[in-house]
Amino acid sequence: MSDNPAVGFPLDDYLKRIGLPAATLSGLDRGETVATLARAQHRRIPFENIDIHRGRVVTTDPAALVDRLIHGRRGGICYEVNGLLALALGALGVPARLYGARVDPGAGFGLPRGHVAVGIPAGGGRVQLADVGFSGELILGGFDPDLPETWTMTSGPARYRLDPEPVPADGFAEMARWQSTAARSRFTGSVICTLPTRAGRRTLAGRIDPAGRTVAYRLISADGDRRTERPLTVSAATAQLAGTFGMAVTAPSRSRPAQA
Repeated sequence: MSDNPAVGFPLDDYLKRIGLPAATLSGLDRGETVATLARAQHRRIPFENIDIHRGRVVTTDPAALVDRLIHGRRGGICYEVNGLLALALGALGVPARLYGARVDPGAGFGLPRGHVAVGIPAGGGRVQLADVGFSGELILGGFDPDLPETWTMTSGPARYRLDPEPVPADGFAEMARWQSTAARSRFTGSVICTLPTRAGRRTLAGRIDPAGRTVAYRLISADGDRRTERPLTVSAATAQLAGTFGMAVTAPSRSRPAQA
């Protein structure tokens, strides 16, 4: 890739990956383009942390994101899925930037840059927000960098507070590593792979037994007001990763110990 990450981005391959014909974007204004691309990517690229449990450290490198999420047909956590969205928007000529955030799952705000979202100048000083990676949820909204009361985004019981200044992609590298390796990170403490469906959502969740680091899987199906769970063997979880989430990867039976 060149010094400008958007240069050399395989836009045609990306659009095929997210199932969006290029003609769909014709005639759309900037705001509509952002929302259309975000919705399409959110439907096709899973929010997942499978390989963290094999010792993989998440990277924010643009070439690595392309190789993994587009050509490797994998998903990722916020730094990966939102990083990819920003690259795709840049390739379309949309000036996307990355904004860090502190996440509050219900017990107070966490570390700086513990989350990342995509922002696009929207006129009048406002920023259009697109987030395809908040624990698998999609957030489309906006904020004003000069108005702190607009910096908080919510999704169900969770929320995050944005830093009003954009950050380059490599500015998230340290936190991406921390989320991949630290014992306090929720991504080292559980396994997740999730995608929305037309009716709701499918989530493969893995609970880790701290004693043996073994992983116990369950499939959570949410369709409207109906929610069901069923336990899965490792082989059945692997089949779900292929069939439901489109990923040719084996579900880990054990999780590697996280760092202190």
